[in-house]
Amino acid sequence: MPALLLLLVILLAAQPAVASLPRRVAIVDRFFPPAEFFASERDREVQLWMYGLLDVDSDRRREPYFHGDLVRLIASHPDIAFMLYPIPAGIHPLDAILLNLREIRARLAHQSVDAVLLAWESSTLISAFDEPFRPDARERYKSRLRQWAEEGGDWRRTLAIIDELETLSRQGVLVVTIAGNGGRGMVNTFSFAQGVVTVGALEPELGDFVSDNALVDRHEQAAYFARRIDDPDGIPQGYDINGDGCADIPLSVVSGKEYPKRSWPPLKGSSFAAPMALKRILLGDAAAGHCLAQAEQP
Repeated sequence: MPALLLLLVILLAAQPAVASLPRRVAIVDRFFPPAEFFASERDREVQLWMYGLLDVDSDRRREPYFHGDLVRLIASHPDIAFMLYPIPAGIHPLDAILLNLREIRARLAHQSVDAVLLAWESSTLISAFDEPFRPDARERYKSRLRQWAEEGGDWRRTLAIIDELETLSRQGVLVVTIAGNGGRGMVNTFSFAQGVVTVGALEPELGDFVSDNALVDRHEQAAYFARRIDDPDGIPQGYDINGDGCADIPLSVVSGKEYPKRSWPPLKGSSFAAPMALKRILLGDAAAGHCLAQAEQP
C-alpha cells in the first residue's frame, strides 16, 4: 500500500465518531399546559380531572400528564427530539389537529421533521363500507366519507386531515397513527390515508378494546404500567413508563407520599402502541432499553 494512502487510512480510523443528529418527531396531541395557563388551583384540578390519565400512587389525584405527554414519554429516547403541537381546550380537537398539520407542512422547508405522530382517531363502523375490508380500497372508502360529508355528515374535517397526512407522507415524512379503541368492528378513518402507518395492539387480551382490521400495518405493546425506579440503596427515584429503565416521571410531580412499586390500572390503548412503533421504526434495535443499557455498562 502506498505510504500516502496508508497515512490517509490511519488518519480516518483515528477520527472520533460523529454523533448522529436526533430524529425530529412532531406530535399532535393534548399536553399538560404551563402553570400560567390556569386561572386558579381549582382550574388546574378540574383540567387534571378532565384530561389527566395517570394516578401513580392511587390517591385519586392525577399526575400532571395528559394524553400527549404520555405518548411522548413512551416514544422518548436520547436520539429523538420532539416538537409538540398542542390540541388546546376550547377548540374542536379535529380543528386543532388540522391547523397543526397545516403548520407542520408549512414549516417543512425550514424546520424539517422525520416523522409525525397522530395518536388520535376519527372512527366509524367497518360495516358501513363494502366487504371484505381491504387496504387497496382506500380511495373507495374516502369516496364514501365525501358522500357522507355532502349529505350533511360531519366528515369534512376528517377528510381534510386525511389529505394533510397524505401530503406529509408524499413529502417523505413518516406518518404514524392509531388503529383506534372502538373494538374489532370499528375503523379509524385516518388510516384511509395513503402512506400512513397504522398501529394496533400486540396483546391479544386487548382485542375487544383496540380495533384490528386490514388497514392495521403493525402491532406493538399497547398496555403500560408506571414502574418505580430505585437507586442501588433502594431509594425511589421516579417511575419508568416505557420499560427503558429511565425515571420518566420524577417523584416531585407525584401528588402523594406513598410510592408503590407499580401503578394500577395500566395505561392501555392503541394510542400507546403507536409511539413505541414509531420509535422502533426510526431507531431499530437502538430503540430499546436506553437506561438499562447504561446500567449494564462496566
